[in-house]
Amino acid sequence: MIIIMKKSGAVLPPCPATGRTASAPLVSLQDARVRKADGTVLLSVAELTVMPGERVVVTGPSGSGKSLLLASLAGRWAPGLAFEGRRSASFARVGFVPQRGLDALHPLIPLGRQLRRVTDASAARVTEVLAAAGLPDAGLQHRRPAELSGGQAQRAAVALAALSDAPLVLADEPTSALDPESRDLVLRLLDELIGAERTLVVSTHDEEVADALATRRIRVAEGQSA
Repeated sequence: MIIIMKKSGAVLPPCPATGRTASAPLVSLQDARVRKADGTVLLSVAELTVMPGERVVVTGPSGSGKSLLLASLAGRWAPGLAFEGRRSASFARVGFVPQRGLDALHPLIPLGRQLRRVTDASAARVTEVLAAAGLPDAGLQHRRPAELSGGQAQRAAVALAALSDAPLVLADEPTSALDPESRDLVLRLLDELIGAERTLVVSTHDEEVADALATRRIRVAEGQSA
């Protein structure tokens, strides 16, 4: 069943079979809608199921509802929005990589200290993951996030998600603000640090990003599904 809303809103088709019938869904949405206070439907989902170990890429133009879909999977909605429908999840924690890495980091706490504090990881583990993220300089751990470059901050946000050990990691347009070199490095990190063992859902309008990461694609468009 595909729901086409009369009001402008993003519409998603039902999830196709994934071939992972032996596993329970990690998270699912059914007959779900996100509305504004005036009743306007911003997102409508007939059915969407994400299975453990999948790498789902959500594509669509800017403003189509990709970020709202990720927020719905995480169970987090902005003030003034109402969620209707059914959401089920078999996990307690979600890792999140935003479009701007700085948005994932506390501005006043040095990088290494906050990664240890937020994730309860050991100092050795933090150093190991930051090195894998292309941040091997021990001096970087003593810097506040504002002292990092945009690419460094984005890699630090991926490292934070990796250290969290959350079963589901959501990445919202994680490469859109990066130069090609930094973009390729972040893609490798998402692939190797997170996607190899955990479930990854990434939103993007970049077809190269989708090709690099997706085991399944969902396209969100204004008022229609594709």
